[in-house]
Amino acid sequence: GLIVVPQVVVAILAPWIGYWSELWGRKPLLLAGFAIEAARSLLFAFVSDPMLMLVVQLLDGVTGAAVTVLTLLVVTDLTTGTGRFNLAQGVLGTMRGIAAAIGTASVGFIVQQFGDLTGFLLMAAGPALGAVVIWTLLPETKPAKYLD
Repeated sequence: GLIVVPQVVVAILAPWIGYWSELWGRKPLLLAGFAIEAARSLLFAFVSDPMLMLVVQLLDGVTGAAVTVLTLLVVTDLTTGTGRFNLAQGVLGTMRGIAAAIGTASVGFIVQQFGDLTGFLLMAAGPALGAVVIWTLLPETKPAKYLD
């Protein structure tokens, strides 16, 4: 259940995320995705009941759909007409892989040395910092008019 539930939520929400991004823009939804992921990590620090964990995992599906769809849309918006879409997607994929490897190892070490709470706080810090970066540095990328 903890693995399958977020995947089902992503499958249901992904088309809606794209639709909503056309109505409200990319930035607010991407910001919400990162903020919800930070909240999810904090919730895991305090939840031990299996049913509540399942509910918290629903948030993973929400953030998975938001970040996956919106990252693709932002890259598309920023690279349209440049011929650099595949390069940008490759760079992002590489960065995600490196972050996953370093994050897993470092949080595992932190949890061993300092406990679960510290590990979950560290896990919340990444998306919280991402939300700050999105809020302050990312312009809205939704084009006023599409080229096609």
